[in-house]
Amino acid sequence: MNKIAIIEDDIDICNMIAKFLENNKYIVHYALNGAEGIELCKSLVPDLIILDIMLPRLNGNDVLQRLRKFTNAPVIVVSAKTMVQTKIDLLKLGADDYMTKPFDLHELLARIEANLKRTSNTSCQNDTLTYRDIEINNSLVYIKEVLVPFTSTELKILRLLLQYPQKIFSKQNLYESIWNETYAYDDDTINTHISHIRKKIKAITNEDYIQTIWGIGYKIK
Repeated sequence: MNKIAIIEDDIDICNMIAKFLENNKYIVHYALNGAEGIELCKSLVPDLIILDIMLPRLNGNDVLQRLRKFTNAPVIVVSAKTMVQTKIDLLKLGADDYMTKPFDLHELLARIEANLKRTSNTSCQNDTLTYRDIEINNSLVYIKEVLVPFTSTELKILRLLLQYPQKIFSKQNLYESIWNETYAYDDDTINTHISHIRKKIKAITNEDYIQTIWGIGYKIK
């Protein structure tokens, strides 16, 4: 059974989500503030994390940054904030998905299952993939032999680009390949993930490995 960690300061929301997920065969633990949430994730080693942003003691942005130092588990942010820039900022920090409160529990379950499926598919791809200075080995990314942390979604996108270096992927191609759902044309999710991948590669190589083909999409150089 998959383990889910919830970091949320509203105990009623925690209990509601926990009961629903436990009825759907998940093991659920929760913490009511950011500091306790980090300790919970270190001890539990969850398969997926549900994270609120407005948290006492340590806000969600800081929690997300600290989580990404020791876990690549998918993180679904749930927040009352509706601004597009908030979503973009959190994706840049390493979130895999974002839901706005109030949310439907069945949609949350669908997103959990989709994120876990992506993680499972990535972990099953144990073959080594090498392209120039980048090597993906057992879901770990090495750039010039330096281990660089990638979220499960970033890893999935990078692997797809590296597998087909001559192919130009539109945002719709990438989104529907990764999320297995219809692409919304005003969705900036792919741009945000591509930007994050670029920065991680460039920090080591001082090169931009991903080429933007204006009006079409992206390809590996």
